[in-house]
Amino acid sequence: MKLYYNDNKFYNHLEEWIAAVLVAIMLVCLFIQVIMRSVFHASAAWISEYCLYMFMYMVFLACSAALLRNDHIQVVALVELMPKRGQDIMHLFIMVLDIVFCGYVGYYAVLKAIDQFRLNTVSIIMFPLWIMTASLVVGMAGSVIRCLMNIYFILRYEFIQPGTKEGR
Repeated sequence: MKLYYNDNKFYNHLEEWIAAVLVAIMLVCLFIQVIMRSVFHASAAWISEYCLYMFMYMVFLACSAALLRNDHIQVVALVELMPKRGQDIMHLFIMVLDIVFCGYVGYYAVLKAIDQFRLNTVSIIMFPLWIMTASLVVGMAGSVIRCLMNIYFILRYEFIQPGTKEGR
């Protein structure tokens, strides 16, 4: 599939920037954990748990960013055998399926996060678990937004104004 998004726009790299900051914070925290264990023979359980939460947010944000760039793992052998118009229709269909899937998963993640919030469920270090579950909600919401962007681009540049913008 062609890529139609503008690579120079900040909001097209938002997930990447947030994920990069999370990775940097995780690396610093895990480095501190290694130093504490090897030099001081002590451990801080909270560091590992916070790094796990940051990792979860990073993964689901990266999922959203991959949808915009069409970088997810996919089998395209059948799609590439189709004519150009059939490929565009198949890409639209795939994006709609992605929206349905992300909406379904996001809906149940919201219900789970609400339950955890109401029950005041906490982890070992007394960190609210609804914040961890919210990573899935954030990732699915971002994925739906990116799918909608792709649908807009496909409709605009392949059906409404074909040939006005070449993909990269």
